[in-house]
Amino acid sequence: MRLAPDFGIVGYTPRWQYRPSETVALHLSSGETGKADIRLHRFRALRPHGEELELDADPVDHPALRCTVGPQRTLIGSWFEARLDAGLLADGFTLALLAMPTVLSPDGSCLASLALGECVVTALIDTEGRPILMAEAPAKEPRRAEAPFRLRAGAWVAMVLSRNGPDGDLVLTVREEGRERHIRLSSPDAVGSGEAVLRLASGAPSSSLFSVRFDGRLEAPVLWAGAVDTQAALQRLDAFADGGEARDPGLVAAWDFSRAIDSARAEDVGPRSLHGRLVNLPTRAVKGTRWSGGEQSFRHAPRDYAAIHFHSDDLADAGWPVVAELALPENLASGVYLIEISGQAGRDTLPILVRPHAPGADLAFLASTFTWLAYANDRCLLHGANPEMFASRLLVLTAGDCALAAHPEYGLSLYDTHADGSGVSYASRRRPCLTLRHTQRAWQGGLGSGLWNFSADLLILSWLDREGFAFDIVTDDDLDREGAAALRPYRCVITGSHPEYHTTASHDALGGFLDGGGRLIYLGGNGFYWRVSTHPDHPETIELRRAEDGNRSWASEPGEYYHAFDGAYGGLWRRNGRPPQKLAGTGYTGQGFYRSHPYRLSAGADDPRLAFLFDGVAVADGLIGDFGLSGGGAAGIEIDRADTALGTPAHALVVATSERLDDSYVLANEEVLVNRPTVTGDMSPILRADMVFFETQAGGAVWSTGSVAWAGALAETRSDNEIAQITRNALTRFLAPAPFALPGAEPGG
Repeated sequence: MRLAPDFGIVGYTPRWQYRPSETVALHLSSGETGKADIRLHRFRALRPHGEELELDADPVDHPALRCTVGPQRTLIGSWFEARLDAGLLADGFTLALLAMPTVLSPDGSCLASLALGECVVTALIDTEGRPILMAEAPAKEPRRAEAPFRLRAGAWVAMVLSRNGPDGDLVLTVREEGRERHIRLSSPDAVGSGEAVLRLASGAPSSSLFSVRFDGRLEAPVLWAGAVDTQAALQRLDAFADGGEARDPGLVAAWDFSRAIDSARAEDVGPRSLHGRLVNLPTRAVKGTRWSGGEQSFRHAPRDYAAIHFHSDDLADAGWPVVAELALPENLASGVYLIEISGQAGRDTLPILVRPHAPGADLAFLASTFTWLAYANDRCLLHGANPEMFASRLLVLTAGDCALAAHPEYGLSLYDTHADGSGVSYASRRRPCLTLRHTQRAWQGGLGSGLWNFSADLLILSWLDREGFAFDIVTDDDLDREGAAALRPYRCVITGSHPEYHTTASHDALGGFLDGGGRLIYLGGNGFYWRVSTHPDHPETIELRRAEDGNRSWASEPGEYYHAFDGAYGGLWRRNGRPPQKLAGTGYTGQGFYRSHPYRLSAGADDPRLAFLFDGVAVADGLIGDFGLSGGGAAGIEIDRADTALGTPAHALVVATSERLDDSYVLANEEVLVNRPTVTGDMSPILRADMVFFETQAGGAVWSTGSVAWAGALAETRSDNEIAQITRNALTRFLAPAPFALPGAEPGG
């Protein structure tokens, strides 16, 4: 069935998981206006067929749905916005703030704009770093004054923008390294009544500069009615930045960015509570002018983190209108569904996950929605550092890559960097996430297979359906909201190929499930690796801080390792005292994106505790999995090892270990204390994939494959597929009512 998107039409849903009878809002856009048909299909199977991915899906009987799709505008970039009575500023104003541009944009950088009636005053920085004042009014030529000096990217400055009286000149004062310099511009039109709007890091909508954003950090904006002497304004600004109270005469507002850091609100501590809003979630919990290195957490020293980092390419919500609404049938079975939108302009296919009203199976498939989101719109093939080197081959752009290249306004992944080189810490679902398509062909997939994350997980779901295992879909988001209760109805949980990202709540939920006697089958590698958090008011958005070590495409700034959303220390779960081995028996040890390898059975495979695993399995020469769609083997791409020092239970059995890997595999950063030559797969004894089994205290058990490539071998339809048989045996036993017993203990004891 052809449901392959060509991205002539593109869309998103505000969330990815629904229940039967709920309504799915569809936000759609196309290059040209036209009609489109909407159809719902239930996913059945995905299998490679030549250069394509062949899809089996069943049409769902639902009322015909047709809509009109046209072009949509996306306002990308973050900014601050506060609304106030223009009458407060009728006799002049003074705005002071601290600013640090991080890059000089080719389009210029807007520091602040103040809409006063129909007049707009804007302070910006041009491509050469020169501060500029502009005044715009209807039916008049914009006025402009350019400074004869330049600012440096990466340096903090203090700025004061003022107008003395209703007809006074505009003056911009810049203090840099103890030196003050000025720009003067003749007076704009007088301020009228009505609303005034102050924007930081963005031009005003009525201005020609509305689309101009700012890359950099801002701190301690203060606004007074009337003109304040420049020296007095600078002194009051410094006092406020030091934590002093904002009680100055004539004070209109003082926004303290060190407050409500976990929100999209900028709190005004002045007399009028003119709280501002933050559009597109700029990065918070970042170092400001007062940070000295004495504290690392904003909770311990809020004034050290009184800055906000704005980016010209931030995107938390594309803001597209709802074009159509799809009512899901009441009797919809749990599973993956594909919403096909097709019209003259093109086609897109939006996946959704349906969770049942009530549990209907003993098995839950845990969909790695946090990992899918972390990689959403991954542009590393377009802009990353030498992906060909990691993949050990020439890489080819897919239709999705080309669409991302053509549409930077769709936003970035947590693997990308912003225009100023800082890492992307936030990722949202409220935008087109083009990599979340069944046709995804990622460069990480091994030997050009392209099977990675969502598409690789579909292989596991295809196998479950083909084998007749009944299962319900549960997502990372469910675990984050509901904790262990989301898993309590199930006897066994099976993961996808790459459950890399977890919040504290989702991680705790899995641990609680095992503590209660649940069984876990971990069919992947590099799982439970990075800690993320969800925004309290925007659960569709996750946050990541790449702290200290781990395999990283960028690194968090020193002092910025704590999440703004929940205040928790970010980075690896291993650095938070929870190595993956403690949960799953295996944990990440390295990666290689060219070729996968077979496993060789270990001595532990002969243990009677594992008799169930090899029932009916024919093993030649101790090797299994010398095949697969992901690199030609079952062990590879990203791999995990057992390690009792990191938490693998002492009674765990190493069932099998990958054959010696090739030199395209490299150790994870956290395993390298001193550079040495033994970091590649052909030389390092700890760079291996381990298959591990162990029982838990409460009668449950864990079986881990330790390899992302396992899903590719599982999907091979060959009749002698021992990987499929071993997985079938494991799942059959894990679904059986009989409890597991710890070695030396009676069942249930």
